Amino acid sequence: MSNKGDNYNNGTGANKLTKKWHLIENDLALVEDQLKLVVESSGPEIKMVGEYIINGRGKRIRPALFLVAAQRNGLELAPLVGVASALELLHTASLLHDDVIDRAAIRRGKETVHLHWNNKIAVLSGDFILSQVFKILVDIKNWQLMDIVVGMTQKLAEGEVEQAFCDISSENLEARYFSWIGKKSASFFAGCCEAGSLLGGDDHDQQKIWASFGFNLGIAFQLVDDLLDYTGSDRLTGKPLYGDLKNKVLTLPLIRAIAESEGKKKLILEYFMKHECSSEETICNAASVVCQSSGIEYTRSKAGYYADMAIRDLGRLMQVSSEKRSVLEEITRELMSRRG
Repeated sequence: MSNKGDNYNNGTGANKLTKKWHLIENDLALVEDQLKLVVESSGPEIKMVGEYIINGRGKRIRPALFLVAAQRNGLELAPLVGVASALELLHTASLLHDDVIDRAAIRRGKETVHLHWNNKIAVLSGDFILSQVFKILVDIKNWQLMDIVVGMTQKLAEGEVEQAFCDISSENLEARYFSWIGKKSASFFAGCCEAGSLLGGDDHDQQKIWASFGFNLGIAFQLVDDLLDYTGSDRLTGKPLYGDLKNKVLTLPLIRAIAESEGKKKLILEYFMKHECSSEETICNAASVVCQSSGIEYTRSKAGYYADMAIRDLGRLMQVSSEKRSVLEEITRELMSRRG
């Protein structure tokens, strides 16, 4: 599982969500320009891969959170577009690597890079994009900002390793799951918000509240992403239904299902322990076990709890206009109800 809520959708969900970022829409347009510039200024091979995965796709939630956290009356956001672009590039690099690890087939409605080309190109392209992230940040020469982004990257890697060492038979599976998504999706959202607050001129306490908002939003976002593997529309998510299950990625609906009874646990364990590719019928049978359990409602309830925590954090922010607070609350609720 990646911090993959932007499941390379076909644009429908992204466009609907983007409209809600009207406070920073001009700056988000500049982010798109910057991303294209990074791709176009690279060598022909990188340009080819970059155009395949970056141009005009994705919800751009992470740079949007950064920009809205940085926004202040009288503060020009254009000089911060480079940082916003770097955060989106960091996310993109992580997806390239995650798709190889998870053996994902579809991302944003098209073949993943490792299938379209091969694993080597996917990993090396991710490495190159990561190098561009730190090139942008070094040029800015803000060491507090660098510390936040390095911390995000470190936690992301730690979360991936934790997840890699975990399997369906591991003890305390739910607690371990929340640990790794906390270090991946949630810490990424938190870092984007904290970095924006820092560059917007907030004090340390306010930066930490922004980080808390991002963390809680990130947990909720990932939980909804887990739900969409069972309840979403492949037209909107840009990936096939039961994609995580097919790739034997551990998500909360499944973890909750196997905790309910030994019978359900045995069936899911048998599916996960098979080394050969499972038939569509076998995958659907396993999915049916999850859908008939309390896993779906349990995950939805947990997502609602973290979304409420995020909204509560908004009430603790100082010097935030009522309009901005309202927009962020609306976006939080929109992310909770999304179908893609």
